[in-house]
Amino acid sequence: DTDAGLRWRQLNHSTARGASLPVMYSAIRLGDDGRILALGRDLRAVSSLQQRLIAAEQSIERDYSRLRHAEMRYRLLFQVSSEPVLVVDAATQRVVDSNPAAAQLLGEGAKRLVGRSFPDGFDAAGTKAINTLLATVRATGRAEDLRVRLSGGQREFMVSASLFRQDNASHF
Repeated sequence: DTDAGLRWRQLNHSTARGASLPVMYSAIRLGDDGRILALGRDLRAVSSLQQRLIAAEQSIERDYSRLRHAEMRYRLLFQVSSEPVLVVDAATQRVVDSNPAAAQLLGEGAKRLVGRSFPDGFDAAGTKAINTLLATVRATGRAEDLRVRLSGGQREFMVSASLFRQDNASHF
C-alpha cells in the first residue's frame, strides 16, 4: 500500500456557490530543504454516497415508524372490537391470534386459543361445515357465511372466513 505511514486529514472547502468540497489531504516532506508536497483526494463521490446512505436510512426509519403505528392501531382495534375474530394459519389450521370477544364466545382465555387446532370445540356438523368453508375460501378466495354450534351448546352463531397473506404465509 503506497499510503502506508501517511497521515490524512479531511478539509471541507467552501465554494463560491456555498457548497462544500470535501478533500482528504496528506503532506509529504521533499528532502531537507523544507519543501512540502500536499496530496489531495477529491471526496465528492464518497460524500455523495454517504448522503444517499443517510437518506435511505432515514426513509427506512420513517417507513418502519409508519409500520409500527399501523400495527399498533391494528392491535388496538383488534383488541377492542366487539366482533369475535380468530386469525388461523391456512397451512396448519392452528389459531395464530384471537381477540377477547372470540375468547369470550368460545369460553377460553385468548392466550389458550393461540396454537389450538381450528375448528376445535364445535359440534360434528359445525366442524365439518367449517372445514368445508375453509377449503372453499382456500380454493376460491371467498365463501358463504354459515351457522354453527359449539359442542354441547345450544347457541348458534355465524362463521365467515376470508384469506389474507402476511409474512409470506396465508391466514384465514
